[in-house]
Amino acid sequence: MKTFLSFFAPAAPRPAVLQGAALDRRYNFLRIRQVLAMLVTYALFYVCRLSFSVTKKTMIDSGAYTAKELGFVGSALLIAYAIGKILNGFLADHANVRRFIGFGLFASAMANFAVGFHLYAGVLAAVWFGNGLVQATGAPCCVVALSRWFSKRERGTYYGIWSCSNNLGEALCYIITAVVMVWAREYFGENSPYVWKSAFWCASAMGLAGIGLVAMFFRDSPQSEGLPPVNVWKNEAADAKEKASAGDVGKGQRIALTDWAVWMIALSGGLFAASRYAIIDWGPFFLQVKKGYGEIDAAWIVSINSVVGAVSSGLSGIVSDRMFKGSRNELALIAGVLNVTGLCLLMLVPGQHMWVDVLALSFFGLASGILLTFLGGLMAVDLVPRVAAGAALGIAGMGNYIGAGIQSIVSGFLIKDLPETVKELGDGAKLLKDGSTLFKDGRLVDAAGNTVNRFYSTSFEICGSEVTVDWIAIFWIGVAMLSLLCALSVWKRRPETADGAR
Repeated sequence: MKTFLSFFAPAAPRPAVLQGAALDRRYNFLRIRQVLAMLVTYALFYVCRLSFSVTKKTMIDSGAYTAKELGFVGSALLIAYAIGKILNGFLADHANVRRFIGFGLFASAMANFAVGFHLYAGVLAAVWFGNGLVQATGAPCCVVALSRWFSKRERGTYYGIWSCSNNLGEALCYIITAVVMVWAREYFGENSPYVWKSAFWCASAMGLAGIGLVAMFFRDSPQSEGLPPVNVWKNEAADAKEKASAGDVGKGQRIALTDWAVWMIALSGGLFAASRYAIIDWGPFFLQVKKGYGEIDAAWIVSINSVVGAVSSGLSGIVSDRMFKGSRNELALIAGVLNVTGLCLLMLVPGQHMWVDVLALSFFGLASGILLTFLGGLMAVDLVPRVAAGAALGIAGMGNYIGAGIQSIVSGFLIKDLPETVKELGDGAKLLKDGSTLFKDGRLVDAAGNTVNRFYSTSFEICGSEVTVDWIAIFWIGVAMLSLLCALSVWKRRPETADGAR
């Protein structure tokens, strides 16, 4: 056990040998490489997490699992991720983040490989819970590395660039795994279990490839490369909280734990994550069964959110650093309004209107990129000493993924279970036990030929007109609005910046 723990101990510092221009060149080269390594590595963490989302409809429609089972399995990952985020956040402040993140990616890739063998629902939930715990090594390790390699005045810029990895990973997962599933369907047959299994094995292979990137390009700290700490290199004076912690990790973490604003950011982030993961987890399913899109169309429409989000994530830190002097509150307000607007367009405009749905997911993606960067950790990290960056991210992340986990359960209950399949019909359609027909595109038609809403709803009359309320729309839009209100409660809190940084 002692040997195992020592493996994750921070890398020993090397003697400093460079000075002047040579030191600056080496420092800048390693910092650029570090950001690129974190960007790609964390994108691959997302691939190993979201493979489940792309396969949900196929797994449900094939009878492998029910919507409620997959709702609980999805929540198992998110709840484990919430626990792991705060646990691994505190550990990452003390760890060799290069080794810690490599271990997490390897274990996550193995979890995806195991899921491809059609586990019992209870075993699947346990494996996916384990995946959530190891997935939670990725973000804390990257944020701790950012705090070690970049000064406070430039942290927002590089945090924003790194945050593009979330959206890059989503796009890679949605596009590559969807293509692999289409290929498997053509090669193995429409109803082959290898259609959804292939997606998990593809994600596993991509995760294993990422371990090589970590080994080659990821580094623990400047000191481990024979360089001075970044605050020394940048001549960055210590602010009040840095002086209070005096470089002591434990003191810094206690400051983070007792700051009410850090916890309010965590609550706001949790509510935002509920709306964001609603689209990530159920977006393709919603577009197929509610609006009648095909599998590929639904996947690429949802991937627009990821592509637009990658751009807004990358720019959010730069804009807030340059235009708002490090304050994130103004952009958080704008993004919160866009988040609600996008969800309203998607869910309240009836029928299939591709341009409306593309616009809705574009608004949602623009907002998500900013809010994921800010509420996902940056606003909390800004308020604590450098040595407690992992702890602040852990607190914010815990709130984010508790919210996302609750969303997974609630959304699963707001979707109707399908009756047992009686027989397979032509073109991928299925006759169900109650006489209804499930078509390949996800539409459910009853025995009388009427389209059935697969989401629970309530209809009532207002002034002689029938009004139908889709409860899943109320839930998804409602949590987005509450997130906006919670974010406004910390409007007056601004990050401390030190004078004298070069």
